[in-house]
Amino acid sequence: MGIESKLAVEGAEEQHREDCARLIARAAAPLVAAGDMGRVKAVQAATEWVRRESEAEGDVTGVIAVENKFPTPSKEVDSKQIAAIEHKLMDAARAAADTL
Repeated sequence: MGIESKLAVEGAEEQHREDCARLIARAAAPLVAAGDMGRVKAVQAATEWVRRESEAEGDVTGVIAVENKFPTPSKEVDSKQIAAIEHKLMDAARAAADTL
C-alpha cells in the first residue's frame, strides 16, 4: 500500500471516530440535561447504542436493529442546554469512540 493510500485510510478512520464521537455526545447530552443519567452513564449508554447499531448493519435477520432502542430522555430539555452539555461531553465521547 502506498503512503497516499495509507494516509487516506488513516484519515477516513479518524473521521469515522470523530463522527461516532459526535453521535455519542449528541445522544448522551439530552439524557444528562433531563437528569436521567450522569455524564459517565449517559456516554456509556450512547456508546452501547452506537456499538449495537454497527452490529445491526451486519444482521440479516434485523433482530438487533429491532432490539436496539435509542436512548431517549424522560422529558423535553432546552436545545441550548443540550448543545452546551454536548460540547462538554466531546472528550469523553471521543474516548468512548476509540473503544468501538
